[in-house]
Amino acid sequence: MLELIILQITGKSSRQKDYGVHGSPAEKAFNALGAVAAILVCNTSGMLTEIQSTLRSPAVRNMRRALAVQYTAGAAAYYGVSAAGYWAYGSAVSEYLPNELGGPRWAAVLINATAFLQSVVSQHLFAVPIHEAMDTRLQRLEEGMFSRYNLTRRFFARGLIFGFNIFVTALFPFMGDFVNLFGSFALVPLTFMFPSMVVLKIKGKSGGRWSRLWHWGVIVFSSVLCIATTAAAVRLIFNNARIYHFFADM
Repeated sequence: MLELIILQITGKSSRQKDYGVHGSPAEKAFNALGAVAAILVCNTSGMLTEIQSTLRSPAVRNMRRALAVQYTAGAAAYYGVSAAGYWAYGSAVSEYLPNELGGPRWAAVLINATAFLQSVVSQHLFAVPIHEAMDTRLQRLEEGMFSRYNLTRRFFARGLIFGFNIFVTALFPFMGDFVNLFGSFALVPLTFMFPSMVVLKIKGKSGGRWSRLWHWGVIVFSSVLCIATTAAAVRLIFNNARIYHFFADM
């Protein structure tokens, strides 16, 4: 909400705005495919509320409620900030919107701190299998989870992982392109293709003709989308690798 208010104020004061989408038709197409992959990655934050909702009964109903909130109120805030940033600054807006914000210093500190915490939570969500494997190997299983020994080892193990990830992110200034690659190569099949394959495997011919056609259509479409978005992500990585150097200040 704070970011939306600042964007509303700065957008009214900004006079020169360029809303045009520049580049060749091929560049526009590849950039659009890269944006699709990035959107998939950002929307996976709904997994957190979905997982938390399984802790109490009835799990299925709670999961559906959590996802409904995420993809209504959560999506409205997510796309609202994106649309407001484009309206306020035009097509030249920074990929990291807080770089463009004016307003009081405390507001900029608060927004950047919130973005940092969100990245930590999202990173932890995707790294849970790694944490579980390290906990099994490094901790004393016969002791409690919050014993001094286990707590100390868990703190340093997670700190090492997060520190390494931060180092790699700072090393490659175009790390967002690798996020697009992850979204296209992993999340597109996992989000669209895999559920339809499971339905076809479980129901088989008993699901009905139109159901089978629908799920096969989803599989074919998601396969094409996976190939196209992966190609766009790889292209962006190679293009930016020629431009930027390690630890470049974007």
